[in-house]
Amino acid sequence: MDKILIENYEVVALHGVNLEEKVNPQRFLVSVEMSTDFYEAAKTDDLDKTASYSAVCKVIKSFVGENSFDLIETIACRLAKKILLTFSNLTAVKVTVKKPDAPMKGVFDYVGVSTELAWHRVYLGLGSNMGDRHGYLDLAVNMLEGDDNFRSLRESTRIESEPYGGVADMVFVNSVIEAQTLYTPRQLLDVVHDIEKAGDRVRKERWGNRTLDLDILFYDDIVLDEPDLSIPHPDTHNRDFVLNPLRELNEYLMHPFLRKRVKDLKPEKLTFPTEEK
Repeated sequence: MDKILIENYEVVALHGVNLEEKVNPQRFLVSVEMSTDFYEAAKTDDLDKTASYSAVCKVIKSFVGENSFDLIETIACRLAKKILLTFSNLTAVKVTVKKPDAPMKGVFDYVGVSTELAWHRVYLGLGSNMGDRHGYLDLAVNMLEGDDNFRSLRESTRIESEPYGGVADMVFVNSVIEAQTLYTPRQLLDVVHDIEKAGDRVRKERWGNRTLDLDILFYDDIVLDEPDLSIPHPDTHNRDFVLNPLRELNEYLMHPFLRKRVKDLKPEKLTFPTEEK
């Protein structure tokens, strides 16, 4: 991946825990390493196909100079997100904030922190078999679209499916969402639970009837197995109501554990879009 580098850009600002740091401006040195793809910019020699380091420096100066935080950790994390949201050609950013004049004893060059943030491709499975099924799925989609930690969101065609697991007894409406996110897998799990809660989800029994169900199907190509979070979702390859919408969005998506593409995981079975909306 190509990189755009800005090293030790100086901004005078008011950040720190101590009172004097809130009234006496200090120097802060900000370094940024931004990941992108130079192909289009190099081919066309067009600045709009990349991220102007001059424009990035203006964002750094404005953000660091016009805010006041106790922690340089806060500066680094929020600045990283600000840069990624401002420059759509970037896929990842590393931000380092140094404080050369920190009010502490001893001889040192600087104190500092560094953080990295990147866009990750995720696939989420949506389902509902109670109440206004489409309304609950609309709620989930709207909440995802309204969160600036997601971008490039696409929803598959919604289909009806018979209950899975032998507990639920009403027909489901299902779809799959493809998106890019800034959340880590565990942060994403918290978001999924918050959306389910907003959709009146009550957890009574596994595979039971539910107003809204969201599953993390894939997160980049990671394989994760924790007590409350498994990625890829362990039942993905067994469920036509997941595989068919996935095929619609990206049939060449590779299952990172089974090492098969979605289109090859299971023979197609006929499913039908629902009439209601």
